[in-house]
Amino acid sequence: MSAPSSETVQTWHGGRPVYRALIALGSNDATSPKLAENLLTLRRRVLAGRVTWLAPYHPGAAQVVTAIARSFGDNVVQLASYGSRDRVHPNSYSSVAVSLGWSGMGSSVPLLARRPSPQPPRATFTASPIRQAVVLSF
Repeated sequence: MSAPSSETVQTWHGGRPVYRALIALGSNDATSPKLAENLLTLRRRVLAGRVTWLAPYHPGAAQVVTAIARSFGDNVVQLASYGSRDRVHPNSYSSVAVSLGWSGMGSSVPLLARRPSPQPPRATFTASPIRQAVVLSF
């Protein structure tokens, strides 16, 4: 499913806490003047011990994603470092997963959470086997 961040803001309002989150947004509305506002709104709704963003191939959108991620202390994977035929999707998501160190996690169940403050409460999460992860991929 492909959707701009503006649609995601309208349709996803949060869920329950998770240990790890992966956010992949910004490719479908890379030039939107509201991209930063939308991504910031969505990031505030994610409650996770660790958050990683996939920065889009579009340079401007990648800068927006990277700035927001850094403001929260999140990790960023630059998709521009992976091959792509359409400059929107990587040729292989497996290579992205391997670089994240998430291979072998099993199936992911999309679970999302609402958080009132801008920073995730990292100290409240303990290291445990990961069976679920947040994946926002629009």
